[in-house]
Amino acid sequence: MWIAAAIIAVILLAGIVYLACLEGNFRVRRSLEIAAPPDSVFAAIVDFKSWPQWSPWLMHEPETSIVYSEAYQQEGGYYEWDGKVVGAGKLSHVRIVPGRTIEQQIEFLRPFKSVNQVNWEFEARDGNTLLTWEMAGSMPFLFRFMTKSMEPMIGRDYELGLALFNGYMNADAPHPAISFIGREELEDFSYWAIPLHGNLRQLEAARNSSIGVLESAAAGKAGLPLCLHYKFDPMDTNYQSEIAIPISDNTPKSNYTRREFTGGLYFKMLLRGDHRFLPLGWYALGSHCRMHRIKLDRARPALEIYHDDPAEAADSNQVTTAMYMAIR
Repeated sequence: MWIAAAIIAVILLAGIVYLACLEGNFRVRRSLEIAAPPDSVFAAIVDFKSWPQWSPWLMHEPETSIVYSEAYQQEGGYYEWDGKVVGAGKLSHVRIVPGRTIEQQIEFLRPFKSVNQVNWEFEARDGNTLLTWEMAGSMPFLFRFMTKSMEPMIGRDYELGLALFNGYMNADAPHPAISFIGREELEDFSYWAIPLHGNLRQLEAARNSSIGVLESAAAGKAGLPLCLHYKFDPMDTNYQSEIAIPISDNTPKSNYTRREFTGGLYFKMLLRGDHRFLPLGWYALGSHCRMHRIKLDRARPALEIYHDDPAEAADSNQVTTAMYMAIR
């Protein structure tokens, strides 16, 4: 008995020593030029009641309970949120310098307790505003192993939030619009494909040209062009993919090998906006599935189905892409 207790004590001590050696502080900083003047941007950020319209977190649970304090646009003002998916907490204005900076304190109560500092900076840029969003803080001792993941994860949230906010401020500015549709059963189909293994820039460069080549070879569409992502990680910038065009049984033979997609259960999201927002879209879809505890099936590919050709669209904000994550 005492031997087992000693082993457990040694393991616990080793865990504590490991956590004590880890860095617990983090800082996240992202900026975007917003298509609106500084006074308007400042007024929107200081107004907590605007946040549900562009928050990269509340989009995952629109029914989140939100309570605003009196004078919520002034120093000491705050809003509290409480949701089953997004957790619970409080965001307060600590110091406000009109048109220049807003300093805030964010208190997380659930899923774990933490207090961090949030800063906003506003810089005039020829009628627009360079908006900077920053968070600094430290992880609770038992969660220090997550510190390294905080910068890229919160950074993606901030990038998405700034892009959504740009659209909130100016509907004509390029921005993403995201709709979570839900579970959908996809059917089997045949396709031709051009494989692509590389980084995001290579994928973007090859997408339209490859689709054009495949459509010409197929002499007509049997379905919308798409991209199949294998070994896909929404946080990664490297892709192992196939750019594809569905074909029918009557499609003439070519140099392309006929491949088969096996259908199954997927979670669907619609992204409206330029293809530059696709990485943020994948991050949002992955976050949504994680928050709602939807189990992913990593053995099957994720799909992008292109409803529009961006080169032919009069407005990039109307370009629609259906995004599917394989689930169990």
